[in-house]
Amino acid sequence: MHPVERLRSVSRWSVDDDALAVEAAEALAAFAFDPAGLVVSCRRLLAHHVGNGPLWWLCARVLAAPDPAEACREAIARLDADRTADRLAASLPLQEHDDEVVAVVGWPRALDRALSERADLCAIAVRTDSSGLTAMLRRRSAPQAVRLVDGWMVPELDVSHLLVGASAIGAGRALVPAGTGEILATTRPAAGTWLIGGVGRVLPRRLFEAAETGALAASDVLGSDDDDAGLEAVSLERFDRVAGPRGLVPSAEADAHPDAPVAPELLRPF
Repeated sequence: MHPVERLRSVSRWSVDDDALAVEAAEALAAFAFDPAGLVVSCRRLLAHHVGNGPLWWLCARVLAAPDPAEACREAIARLDADRTADRLAASLPLQEHDDEVVAVVGWPRALDRALSERADLCAIAVRTDSSGLTAMLRRRSAPQAVRLVDGWMVPELDVSHLLVGASAIGAGRALVPAGTGEILATTRPAAGTWLIGGVGRVLPRRLFEAAETGALAASDVLGSDDDDAGLEAVSLERFDRVAGPRGLVPSAEADAHPDAPVAPELLRPF
């Protein structure tokens, strides 16, 4: 496939997580020896997936690297080696009784992989104002049957943990599925509320704010059928812990160590 056609194909992907960033890295490697084309390609990808933290992380690292092709390969290796799912699977305790459930908002890939290792856990998926949940559940690999519930039902269930998938983390906030704030306000899980991050999701303040502004504008203007629609920003203070490659960390420390530079080329409006 021609590099430009491949880039267009990746731009149209509806998958909005680390799998998209891996495909994008492979597509961007073809533009490694064309600096101007690389900038345009990164901006084109972000214009279609402006709320995707790993994609911002990838583009910033590639544009700032002396060898963009090597930066693409390194990004793919780091995303593939993400230990968030393993750490999360080890951190979730055994269920104390049969009626206990883990409530999930967003169904992030790391959680899906963690549940594949923890067949003893019963999980429910919470509907929100965000789009794409049904498609996420179709792609899941976890063996458990998953029940879909509305947000108002969650306080009536015996919820041990409330797990929320983050698209991006930074500046003391996280981009999460729209409607999450209301669920956080009404649900008091017995063992706490955890935010699920991962490699590429912690961004420097300026990159996060650009992603936040674009994602919230997309949610307001384009409607729930758009890939970037259905995101909202919530304070990290609303979470007890944040799950990442290092395991569980206090929410106050979640955005302390971003590992992407601030690429000025990405800060101009798309």
